[in-house]
Amino acid sequence: MESNIDDQMDDVKEEDYNVPKKEIYEWKEITNEFFDSVKDLDLGELLHYQLFGLFEAMSAIEMMDRKMDIGMIDGKEKNPLTFEVAVKTGQLKLDNLEYNELIGLFDALYSCLISWLEGHSPAQTIFTCLYLHDTTVITDKYLMCFCNGILKLTGIIRKFINSARVYEEEDFQPAIYNFNLCNELSDQKVVAMLKDSENDIQKKLRDLEVTSEAFENLTAIFNRIKFTRLLLQSLLLLYPTKNFSPNEMEMSEISKLVTSAIELVPLIKKTIDRGTQPDIENDTPNTMGFSPMVNQRLLPPTFPRYTKIKDRTETYCYLEELSQNLKHACKIIHCTNYQSALNFFMEFSKKSGSCLLSRSVLQVLYIPTPYKVFGVTNLTDVLKDSVKTFIAPPVLMPKNPLFNNPQAKECVDSFFFYNEQTFVMFLEICGFNRARQRDKIARLLDNFASLQDEAERVDTFLHKQLNGDTSAGTCRTSFGTWVLYHCLRAMSLYLLSGLELELYSVHEYLYVFWYLYEFLFGWIVSALTRADSFLLEQECISEQFKNLSKGQKKTKLKKKKMKPYGRELLFTQALQNVCGGYYKALAGFHKADRIPQPLSEFDHEQIRYEHRFAPFAELTTPPAIGYPDFCAQKMALLKMSQEDLFLSAAKHFHQARTILEHISNLDNEMTEILKIAKINFVVMNLLANGHKKDSKLPPEFDFSAHRCFPIIKQQ
Repeated sequence: MESNIDDQMDDVKEEDYNVPKKEIYEWKEITNEFFDSVKDLDLGELLHYQLFGLFEAMSAIEMMDRKMDIGMIDGKEKNPLTFEVAVKTGQLKLDNLEYNELIGLFDALYSCLISWLEGHSPAQTIFTCLYLHDTTVITDKYLMCFCNGILKLTGIIRKFINSARVYEEEDFQPAIYNFNLCNELSDQKVVAMLKDSENDIQKKLRDLEVTSEAFENLTAIFNRIKFTRLLLQSLLLLYPTKNFSPNEMEMSEISKLVTSAIELVPLIKKTIDRGTQPDIENDTPNTMGFSPMVNQRLLPPTFPRYTKIKDRTETYCYLEELSQNLKHACKIIHCTNYQSALNFFMEFSKKSGSCLLSRSVLQVLYIPTPYKVFGVTNLTDVLKDSVKTFIAPPVLMPKNPLFNNPQAKECVDSFFFYNEQTFVMFLEICGFNRARQRDKIARLLDNFASLQDEAERVDTFLHKQLNGDTSAGTCRTSFGTWVLYHCLRAMSLYLLSGLELELYSVHEYLYVFWYLYEFLFGWIVSALTRADSFLLEQECISEQFKNLSKGQKKTKLKKKKMKPYGRELLFTQALQNVCGGYYKALAGFHKADRIPQPLSEFDHEQIRYEHRFAPFAELTTPPAIGYPDFCAQKMALLKMSQEDLFLSAAKHFHQARTILEHISNLDNEMTEILKIAKINFVVMNLLANGHKKDSKLPPEFDFSAHRCFPIIKQQ
């Protein structure tokens, strides 16, 4: 057999090795066979094949489908226009562009940039602009410097987002497919070129009449170039160098640059119609300079998103909100401890205009590797300062005997060293989109379960070190209370995010608001009250040591009115009463049979309950509340009449209103909740007095005023 093979090989000419064999495909129509085969499958059944699983099914491409087959050649554009072809054929103007052409190009580039920031591929957005493929051949000064500015913006944006790592696949696509981001020019050189163009335009404007069309068009170009320069400068200054964030003076300068950029946006919006407009027929961002299909072959062979370039007016609204958020992010420098920083991060993530870039900037500013926070070289110091401010444990108080105890100091240092990543994770979670935050908080709670055990061991060890010295202050639950407080905040955030994301059905609201009212907000109030009392105790002890150092006799400790958490306590109590109002109101509607229930064959309330509160199961403090406890309280509550339930709900809303009215300088969220409490109080009073008593229509829960606490409306 071997000899036969050798004889055949001798007959093959040497040049035949270099001739590739042409593959012959025999296509066969299998549509009818396919539909005949699937008749044997029942509804919901899937046929599994060893070499074609769910992964392959999700990645499958439907041939000749424009949305799925990236290799499909559209009849309108059989050969996509490339940069080289466009230059040779004169379809791409490199010099002497009209003012309206420049305005249109600038607006289209920003629309593509924002579309990329919203999760689309750069190959289908930014780099569909042929001018960005090679800016060195552009001879028009304004266009060349603007394109370089966009490329540098792309680079610094990508740098921020990759450094923060708070995005998922659906949020951002970082690949740039080896495109040149103007790497041959330094950042400062591009900024200088933009500034030079501004100066050149200002000289031209002096020779034009203010009322002329040329003056207005040139002013529009000037505003766009200046905005690009200000935004680029701000981002370059915000990015930390050598792991150190900008100092307070630099932050002030950045804030001025961003403020100037914000002031330009309304002027730019007014002149959008002066530029060339998108080519709707060919689905092109601009009539010149763009080729939507030019990078189609660069896309991976998976299901691609349909890319719709953002509208120009919406683009500049987005840029205005982005600039405002960047300015707000600069205020993180005033957060001196972890507690204030966490509050800042949580409020920032709630902002309606917060985007991935602004959240990434905030993350990079406060948590640059390896956790160098505004001159603090170790996050442990920040956490120590936070727990010291929160509850003043004796071991961290300089005038306390435990402060100089080496064993106690080593114990505390070890606690923070091994557990600081949990607190960093909490900050990082605030940088993700709202839906991802909920998923990651569930995982964070697993970390808090072990962290609580560690905190309890630390408190026990420190208490033993006191050897009965009560003058040193109580420290049995100092670290445990601090950890518990943050754990409770994570738990409440998890439940409230479900309301915000509309994950709960109306019939589930009852046990969600019950859990918040009866347990979580009550536990937070308890933790804050305990922290207040500990701080007061340490203040009294500190005053006693101060008197002894002056040679005065030991006197009885006098309690002072010191409530650093008074505002937060009041707001939490208001939220607790608001949730209590919803709980009692929902019980009243349930009693009146006005809450639609799922069909019995598809319903198992215990499974739903356990699923909603599953992340709390591993925690020891507070202990997870089981479904039987909920049923017991629910049955006891439903013994009341519906009028009494509505009256009780009205009292809760009234109490929340009274508490909020006693808080000075209400912020936006407090004002919104105060308004909701007032409206719901009126509605509950009407229902308690028999209004529409015989109605069986379900109530409407309007979340337009607040994303978590609805206005109850009668139908």
